[in-house]
Amino acid sequence: EWYELTLAVNGVLASNPHDPGATEHLTLLQGTMELEVDGEKKKLKTGATARYQADRNHAIRNPGRTEARALLVVIHR
Repeated sequence: EWYELTLAVNGVLASNPHDPGATEHLTLLQGTMELEVDGEKKKLKTGATARYQADRNHAIRNPGRTEARALLVVIHR
């Protein structure tokens, strides 16, 4: 699944775990995003891609001062 994700300032996309083996690839195009997987947080810089297990609780946040945009790929196994 491919998504173009846009988050407003302080916006959050929180997800329950997907099916076992699912992964996500999040590439930040503009702004600032913070990724949290099982309580572990990581800030993304523009152009960076985070790859992570999506079969765990996970959330994507925009802690920045402007809208943030990213491409999100969800792979179900």
